[in-house]
Amino acid sequence: MKVRQTHFALVIAISIAAACWALPGCVGLSRPVSTLPTKHTLVIDPLIVYSDFSLPPHHRLLDDLVAERGELLAKLDLPKTEEPVHIYLFESEDRFHEFIGKHFPDFPVRRAFFVETDTRLTVYAHWGDRVAEDLRHEVSHGYLHAVVPNLPLWLDEGLAENAEVPRGEGGLNRPHVELLLENLENYGWRPNLERLERIDSAAEMTQIDYAEAWAWMHLLMETDPARRRLVHDYLSELRKGGPPPLFAPRVKGWFPQADELLIAHLRSLAATR
Repeated sequence: MKVRQTHFALVIAISIAAACWALPGCVGLSRPVSTLPTKHTLVIDPLIVYSDFSLPPHHRLLDDLVAERGELLAKLDLPKTEEPVHIYLFESEDRFHEFIGKHFPDFPVRRAFFVETDTRLTVYAHWGDRVAEDLRHEVSHGYLHAVVPNLPLWLDEGLAENAEVPRGEGGLNRPHVELLLENLENYGWRPNLERLERIDSAAEMTQIDYAEAWAWMHLLMETDPARRRLVHDYLSELRKGGPPPLFAPRVKGWFPQADELLIAHLRSLAATR
């Protein structure tokens, strides 16, 4: 099964990594500042955007990213915080991959990354043809991690996959719908939220996993206020700290035939144009 190649959110919550970035000469992660694009800086609350090429302060994409925070947090019934998200934009694709290869050698090949340390939320991206999609996805991770600790991977990615869809489309990701239905009809795929919850490394997630995570979130967030409340209550519990509780039993408690409900939802989405 093909591994998803478009996005990758990797959380690094190791205090020594943050310390190494802050101290010159620290052995371990080398300080990346020397090769980062920092010629231009735009501060557009809550974003701090760095690049080596000039961007207008009211670039449509940047305005959309700022608006994304309010819409995302309101939809999820989460509070705003003052924590900024730092975005480094590489105009050269080669320079982007050179930087990632040097400072994050274990990362797979992707167009954009979200990285969390103990002190900073950062997005690295190449300014390419799909930068809008990439940034909507990766910046949403920053907004979520600023207010929800210990966010389960499947939920983190499902919400980001929903957020990457252009505004005004209700989070509908048609390629995901088509992929899941094709695999349902031809390859025996079935929804399995319990299995998704057991995946603890983004490197293990396949394209199907990303699509299914999106589908669960779309079903719960975009179809019925009562279903959305399940997500709200779960996020509220996560914000209290501690190990994340399982979410699948809650869904199955409300909807014993949840898998069939998800399949029916996908088919209804495929029928709409």
